[in-house]
Amino acid sequence: MVGATTGASVGHTKVFREYAVSADHPEASKAGAEVLAAGGNAADAAAATMLALGVVNPASSGLGGGGFALYYSAKDDELTFLDFRERAPAAATPDMFAGAEGEAPSGPSAAPSQVGGLAAGVPGEPAGIATLVERFGSMSLSDVIAPALRLAEEGLVVSSALASMGASFAAQLDQDPVMSKWNLMPGAVLRRPSLAHVLRLFANAGVEALYNGPLGREMAAVVQQHGGIMTFQDLRDYRVVTRRPLDAELFGYRWVTAPPPSAGGFTMLQSLTILERVSGATPVYGAPLLHTMAESWKGPFIDRQRYFGDPAQIIQPLDRMMSPSRIEKRAALAAGEKANPTEAYDLPIVWTSPPRTSSDNAGTSHLCVVDREGNVAAVTTTVNLPFGARFTAAGIVMNDEMDDFARGVGEPNAFGLIGGASNLPGPRKRPVSTMSPTIVFKDGKPVLCVGASGGSRIVTATQQVAMNVLFFGMDAGRAVDAPRIHHQGFPNKLRVETKAPLDEALQEALRERGHAIASIRNIANVQAIQIVTKPERRLHAASDPRKGGSPAGR
Repeated sequence: MVGATTGASVGHTKVFREYAVSADHPEASKAGAEVLAAGGNAADAAAATMLALGVVNPASSGLGGGGFALYYSAKDDELTFLDFRERAPAAATPDMFAGAEGEAPSGPSAAPSQVGGLAAGVPGEPAGIATLVERFGSMSLSDVIAPALRLAEEGLVVSSALASMGASFAAQLDQDPVMSKWNLMPGAVLRRPSLAHVLRLFANAGVEALYNGPLGREMAAVVQQHGGIMTFQDLRDYRVVTRRPLDAELFGYRWVTAPPPSAGGFTMLQSLTILERVSGATPVYGAPLLHTMAESWKGPFIDRQRYFGDPAQIIQPLDRMMSPSRIEKRAALAAGEKANPTEAYDLPIVWTSPPRTSSDNAGTSHLCVVDREGNVAAVTTTVNLPFGARFTAAGIVMNDEMDDFARGVGEPNAFGLIGGASNLPGPRKRPVSTMSPTIVFKDGKPVLCVGASGGSRIVTATQQVAMNVLFFGMDAGRAVDAPRIHHQGFPNKLRVETKAPLDEALQEALRERGHAIASIRNIANVQAIQIVTKPERRLHAASDPRKGGSPAGR
C-alpha cells in the first residue's frame, strides 16, 4: 500500500500521517491512539496499549505477565531495551519439575510447569509499564492507565480469537472463581471489575501497589494456595533490567533486536547473516531462498538449546556463536541443493561459562507505536500459554512462564523447544525467550517496527515479514498477510500454514529439496509499522488478520 492516501484501509492495515499504533486487538490500538491524541508519546502509548491488551485479551498478556520493550528516542537518537520478563521465585530449583508429569489437572497444556502455582513466575509487566512511562513518557501513569480502566469497567465485546481460546481451555478456566464467571462466547460483553480495582490502585499508588502492599501479599498467598513457591519478598525484589540490544548491518539496513535472555534476536541476525552470504545483496523470493532460510534457522535453534540462559547467571558466548568461520560453515551447508539433517548444523563451542551472580537483574501479544516526533516502541508482552497458569491472583491472570525454562535437559516445552542445562530453573532466573521486538534502520532513520507473538515461531515470522517489506517491496499489510514457513531444528520438519497456505508449487519444490513438509494452522501473529518518509511521511500500519487485530492512528 505504499503511496496510498491517508486513511486507506483493508481492515487489518491502514495508512496514517501523524502517528500509528498496531496491536493484535482493535480496542488496544485505539487505547494507544487515544493517548497519542491527548499529547502522549510512543512510550505513553505503548504502556496504554499493553494495559488495554491485558483487559481485552487476558489469554495473551496482562499485569500477571512480562515482556520486552525496545524503545527508540528520536530526540536523543538512542535505543533502550527494557527487560521486564518474569523471573523464577527465589525458591526455584533445577529439578523442581523433574518427574512431576501427570500431577497437574487434566486438560490442554496441563503439565505442572504449565498450569497451577508452580507454573507462575514473578510478574514483570507492572514494573515494565511504570519504567517505560517514568523514563520516556510525557504523561502521568494514571492518564496512561485510564483507557484500560474504562474498558475493564464498561466492558468489551469478546473477539472470535478470545472465544476460541476460551473454548479450548474452558474446563480449566471454570476452576477459577474469577474466570469461571466470564462469558467468552463471541460477541458477548466481558466486564473485568476485579481487574478494574487493581488498575485503580495502580493509577493511584503506582507500581508499589502491586509489588509492595496488600495486593502483592494477596497475589503471593493465592499462588501458594495453588501449590506455588512465589513469596511476597519475590515480588518486592523484582526489578526491570536495562540491556544493550543486539544489532547488525545486513543487506544495507541496521537491524536492532532483542538480546538475551531472548534467543530470538540472535536467531534472526544469524539467519540474515547466512542469507546474505548465500543469496547476495538482493535476494529473490522463491523456493531456493525459502530452502536457504529454513536451513539458516536450524543452527541457531541448536545454539539456543545449548548456550542460552539468564544473562545475569550465565554468560552467552555470542561472539563465538557468530564467528565468521562458524557462519561460513553453516552458510556452506545452507547453500546446498538439499535439506540437511539438523545435526549437521551442530557446531559445538569449547566453552565453560563462569558463574555470574546478580541479586537483581500463544499467550503473547506484540505491539508497535510510532509517534509524531518519530519515537518508536516495539513491545512484546506475554503470559506464555493461553490464560497463563489458568488461575487469577488478586484479580490478575497469572503467567505460566516457568514452562519457558527447561523442565529437564533434553525435554521439550509446550512449543517443542528442547531444554538445555543453561536454561534449567533456578533462584531469580529469567527463562530463555523467543520474543523478538525489532526496529530496522536505513541511513540512521527507523524504517520498520515489527514483532510477533507465537512461541518458538515468533522470530521466524518477524524475520519473514521484515524481509517482505524491505526486500520484496510489499507494504506492511501485504507483508503480514503473506504465507510464512517455520523451522526450529527439532523436529526436522518444515512447517507451512493452513491459514495462509504456501503456493503448492513452492511446497513441491521444497519437498524435492528434501524438506519434510508439515502443516500448522498459523505461524505466529505479527504487528508492523512501516515508516515511509519520501515523497512525504506515511505510516503503513498492519495488525495480523490471523488474530483479528486492527491498527489505529491519525
